[in-house]
Amino acid sequence: MYDLIIRKGLVVDGTGAPAFVGDVAVKDGLIAAVAPHIDGSACEEIDAHGLCTAPGFIDVHTHSDRRIFDDTVTAWNHLEAGTTTEIVGQCGSQAVPWYPGLVYNPGSVGDERYREICRDFASYMEFAQSRSLGTNIAVLAGQGNIRGRVMGLGPGLPDEAQTAQMRDIMTEAMEAGCLGFSTGLVYTPSVFAGPDEICEIARAAHARGGIYTSHIRGEGKALIESIDEALDVGRKTGIPVNISHIKVIGKQNEGKSAAAIGRIEEARRSGLSVTADLYPFIGGSAPLASQLPPKFLTEGIVESVKKLADPGLRAQVLWSIMNETDEFESGIYTAGFDGCLLCACTQTPQYVGKTLGQIAREEGREPFDVCCDVLMRNGGVVQGIYLSQNESDMLRFLAQPWVMSGSDWSDESGPVDPEKTAGSHPRGVATMTRRLELVREHGIEGVESAVHRLTGMPADVYDLPQVGRLAVGKKADITVFSWEKVRAHADFIHPYRRNEGIETVIVSGQVAVRDGRFTGVRCGKVLKKGE
Repeated sequence: MYDLIIRKGLVVDGTGAPAFVGDVAVKDGLIAAVAPHIDGSACEEIDAHGLCTAPGFIDVHTHSDRRIFDDTVTAWNHLEAGTTTEIVGQCGSQAVPWYPGLVYNPGSVGDERYREICRDFASYMEFAQSRSLGTNIAVLAGQGNIRGRVMGLGPGLPDEAQTAQMRDIMTEAMEAGCLGFSTGLVYTPSVFAGPDEICEIARAAHARGGIYTSHIRGEGKALIESIDEALDVGRKTGIPVNISHIKVIGKQNEGKSAAAIGRIEEARRSGLSVTADLYPFIGGSAPLASQLPPKFLTEGIVESVKKLADPGLRAQVLWSIMNETDEFESGIYTAGFDGCLLCACTQTPQYVGKTLGQIAREEGREPFDVCCDVLMRNGGVVQGIYLSQNESDMLRFLAQPWVMSGSDWSDESGPVDPEKTAGSHPRGVATMTRRLELVREHGIEGVESAVHRLTGMPADVYDLPQVGRLAVGKKADITVFSWEKVRAHADFIHPYRRNEGIETVIVSGQVAVRDGRFTGVRCGKVLKKGE
């Protein structure tokens, strides 16, 4: 007897092959059979008639690496979008290795235990494997943490000994099961790394089959040069390259996606392995402090924002934001103060859901003074949304067959009132559903290709053989959804509105989402490269 059989669904197996109506059987957490009809019975049967039976979706870009320290985090938001696997450790920053100045929340384990767990990648992975996880996680090493451990938060070129130390940490990360490494070349301290330093880390990762995924140095005026920088790392070291959350920011830069695609296509034709990921929304999100030029953040976020009490420093920072865009392109510059929406600031909740420009007008103050004061009152921990992207560029990127899906968000705790206003970004609950909706409505691709780019393709790119396909012996991570009805309802005002069309989500053979709602089941695993 099987544990579970999903009957009469349109089986879209994740390979891109033609779909067929059939059954999928599960036994002991693994896929036991896939066929037009499976004889026998099961402890539970799910009728998928009129729906698609697909592999669980893979979100290739999340920031959930710290969720293992918080017992309340369930990942309901990703599960209800059909995601069963997340790739964490993005944008060069993560929990491990810990170093002085790193902003972190020890959750339920406390400071001392947190630092012990995050002393190295082997310890982090061991602890993660002991935790109750809603989704599977696979881990990238953050170059910013590696540099921070060796060189601290400030600028400077590493000497030979420091370079060797960074290579050694990268090697240790790969041996612990990491997939490769990431950079966040607009964030302190990742921003201070030059091409040679990145290439040295890339060589250590590539020697063990790793991938390089980069939040590139510029996504607006400097987009093309920044993509070239990432591609050069691949050319010099041989490592596969992924461009994180590919986009064009700044209305004045609309259309640059065509040139960016041309650069990447040229590199792919030359034999370089290049991919990208994307979230299908025109507003990005990042800490508000990260929109200050990195040269003003070298003492760490907490200490650096305290200095914003100085009016003279405020004037310097604002001048730099508006005039030194070749050095650093801030979301404050590209979106304007009326395009900077506050979505999380616990000490000033009255500002959530308002823009910096709106608050300034209501209070009769200058917008940048509002920005600095909000940062100071919240100890630097403020999350913003920056409405600065172009839909035409987003759709052009979305149509490229080498672009995967990444929410660029983190796991949430308990479910939230879907009508709650502000407080999050719609990509946190609706990246996968919005993507499917867009490719269907715009006729970009059919269901087989759409599912492949959410499942089998990222499994191949990141070397995760257990997931991404409906095949005997694979991990029983399955998403049952309606291709015709799948739709996102979340937006920037109501970021928690529930998805439509995701019916059932199974992780490790257990039903984690039933009738579109999280069941409370948490049986995700830590996935390691090649295993």
